[in-house]
Amino acid sequence: MLFFDRSGQTNEIWYYEIPLPEGRKTFTKTKPIQDEDFAECVAWWKNREENEQAYKYNFREAYKQAIKEATPHWDAGKKAEETANQLAKTVKELAEKIQSLQNSILDFSLPKEVTQIKNKIELLKDEVKQAQTEEQIQREIAKNEKAKGDAIYWVIYNIDRKNPNVQQDFEHLPPEQLVADILEKDKRISEIMADIKSMLEG
Repeated sequence: MLFFDRSGQTNEIWYYEIPLPEGRKTFTKTKPIQDEDFAECVAWWKNREENEQAYKYNFREAYKQAIKEATPHWDAGKKAEETANQLAKTVKELAEKIQSLQNSILDFSLPKEVTQIKNKIELLKDEVKQAQTEEQIQREIAKNEKAKGDAIYWVIYNIDRKNPNVQQDFEHLPPEQLVADILEKDKRISEIMADIKSMLEG
């Protein structure tokens, strides 16, 4: 369940992990969560403190840290984008110079002059290629730096936060419990797929 407080900006997010009833490994369609399972959470809500089931995420602190870490990447991306745009402008100007030189070659132009103009055109074409290559490099840098900054920033909005008070990791469970958990998940997947198939056929 999610509860939103619209009185101001989000500074922290509270989590409460409802423990499974004794003897249960999960809630299922046939054995769903009941109203009474929320009793401890409701009592806790009136006087919220961290405990084994309750924990909070300091969103404002994470936000400030993310901005601090992401900004250098965003700035680098903007700088690379500006450089790329300037190079694109240079390519356009060089192309105009090439066109102007090509237009200056007339039927009655002296062979020596034509050769000199063609040599200038070739040099300008080389400059165009170099500028285009550098432009592509800068655009790639801009793209990568923005992606790095975004990856740092947007992850703070992922509200899937695991309970830090849980000591037992899934990977370190006994093999028999791992197998039981996998079988239980497979069973649940089968139930969901059966429901989907039933809806599609209906």
